[in-house]
Amino acid sequence: MVGASHKGKADDKQKVLQRLERTITSECKIIRRSMDKAIQAFEKSLNNGIEKSQRSCEKRLKSVIRPRGSGSGFHKTLRSVVEKGGVHKTQKGKEINLNMTLSSSLTKSIDKEFMKTFPNDREKGAFRNSIKKFSLRANQLTKKHKDLELILIFLKTEEDKIKTTVNSTIRDVKKNIYLSLTETIEDRMKPAYERAAGFKGKDSLKKMRETLENHVKESKSQMFREAKDRMLVLLNELRDKIVMDFENTLENSVKLSLCTDGTSVPDVSKELDAVNDIYDKLERSSR
Repeated sequence: MVGASHKGKADDKQKVLQRLERTITSECKIIRRSMDKAIQAFEKSLNNGIEKSQRSCEKRLKSVIRPRGSGSGFHKTLRSVVEKGGVHKTQKGKEINLNMTLSSSLTKSIDKEFMKTFPNDREKGAFRNSIKKFSLRANQLTKKHKDLELILIFLKTEEDKIKTTVNSTIRDVKKNIYLSLTETIEDRMKPAYERAAGFKGKDSLKKMRETLENHVKESKSQMFREAKDRMLVLLNELRDKIVMDFENTLENSVKLSLCTDGTSVPDVSKELDAVNDIYDKLERSSR
């Protein structure tokens, strides 16, 4: 009878393990689809931004390096701009950022999508709330498998922990993703800044301006596409990391807590009792 009972529990664990593995696969596919949809929306917006950038970049450049009313005294300002990688702060505290000016059509093109994908309101959740909605459905399984309640509580805790980790990752990288557009423009403008900074003496202001103008004119067909490509790479890397973190963390947790070799079942009741107490406290504090 004891052997039959032991085998019954092992079979029950195996069924729950297989159910949870299918759920992890299914839920991760939902997250991936949601993120793919967001990335496609970013790409569409960026393509529109590229067209606008290519049409307006020379005019935007002119507004910075040939401002109205600028005389010979502007020489020092432009020299500071090129010597400092496109960024200069005036004595009055106003910042001149040529890289940001050139990338402005690109950043503006994705602002709306960025706010939808990475809302500041945590209740809405990133990527259309797909991460927040991820669920192992451990509570449902507990109703059918009372003997596995502690293990399922432990797995629910692991689910909450990976969500917290993933959301922290998103908060850490989303700013870098947004700034990547301007950073790529800065990288592509660097050779022009260095050449312009090398001019001294007579006609140096004219030469600096012409160097920047020629560079933008020659580079605009590729520069903005490279910025788009870099942002999409970062978004794809984030998607892959998030899906991998969910899969690896939860699959390992499920296998470790539900595995059985048919002869022994790991005794994790003490650890799970502790987790149960912690989880109850977290539940009460969140109400």
